[in-house]
Amino acid sequence: MAGIGILLITVAVRLLWYPVVVSDYTYFGKPWFDLLASYAGLTAFAEPFADYAPAYLYLLKFLTFIPVSSLVSEKTLSLLFDALIAYLGYRILKHASQWSLRKDVLFAVAVAFFALPTVMVNSSLWGQTDALYSSGVIASLFGILLGAPLFAALAFGVAISFKVQAVFFAPVLVGYLLRRKETWKYLLVPPLVFFLSVVPALIGGGSPSYWLFIYLVQAGEYPWLSVSAQSIFAFLQPLPLTAFATSIAFWLGMAAAALVAIVVIYLMKRMPELVAERVVLVSLAAALLLPYLLPRMHERYFYLADLLAVLYAFYRPRRFFVPVLVVGTSLMSYMPFLSRQVSFLSWAQVDLRVPALILLIPIVVVIYDLWQMPKQEVSRIHAAP
Repeated sequence: MAGIGILLITVAVRLLWYPVVVSDYTYFGKPWFDLLASYAGLTAFAEPFADYAPAYLYLLKFLTFIPVSSLVSEKTLSLLFDALIAYLGYRILKHASQWSLRKDVLFAVAVAFFALPTVMVNSSLWGQTDALYSSGVIASLFGILLGAPLFAALAFGVAISFKVQAVFFAPVLVGYLLRRKETWKYLLVPPLVFFLSVVPALIGGGSPSYWLFIYLVQAGEYPWLSVSAQSIFAFLQPLPLTAFATSIAFWLGMAAAALVAIVVIYLMKRMPELVAERVVLVSLAAALLLPYLLPRMHERYFYLADLLAVLYAFYRPRRFFVPVLVVGTSLMSYMPFLSRQVSFLSWAQVDLRVPALILLIPIVVVIYDLWQMPKQEVSRIHAAP
């Protein structure tokens, strides 16, 4: 009953937020929607009208045929993927859990994902689309836990076709596919899926040099070390750095992130058994550390870490504070943008160095858990009959 009550409250709050308009919708979402509606078929792609990957824009094109406002259409689309994430979280715990969970507990799991503050704000208030790529990543994680490498690769290919932020999960998938020689070939699946997702735009007259390299276009749009992210660069952003110092910080962040990616690949490749708890832990480490260390991150780039932190806490209840801190800092990082856009959030002024500092707590805990992982594996083997 508690789960149903929370779900109803969540739905009510989401509906109350539907009329809220922010500048991302005004300057991007609505013009893209209107342009797609005014062109026949996919001929709008003949001009570089958007900086999102074509896969999302195809969905917008489909929505133009439904007699509903663009604001409601776009927010409802994201909400549907919120529900998909909740379902996938439910399926993961139902399939890959050492406990026999009751149906009401599994329902509570799904509600927990659907009711996450950042998930609700992202789609129903902000009108953002992070649920689309994240659902593909969570599906890929599910494929790994099922022992279905082709499905995992396909799901990740769909995720990366929606948003480049899916790349935070790439080291996990790469390490998994490198475990066996017969699965190496599936490394080609995600880039192939992305390429196929662009083909309709090219048929519509789009430029290959633009749509095939759309993520490079995005990468050059925001040159700052931190774009309102609670990353390590939040501590440097207020400082009057020279161009040389900024360049050094940029490449140090890139190198540190590359090292993390290599370690994640190694851990996945060398993990003796793909125990769900440990796969989720490694995935959470990648989703936390990569955006924390990489430059030019936005505040919403920890969205995937929010989801994985909640999933990890279900496997390790004593780590309940990890999702509280991860989701809490994500929500805090939203405020510098939303407090200027949404009247009832005008009071929420946040110095990004605060969530960046708090986020170090779950990061240290996750690194400690990773460090303990080999010891736990040895203990588990010795305890086996």
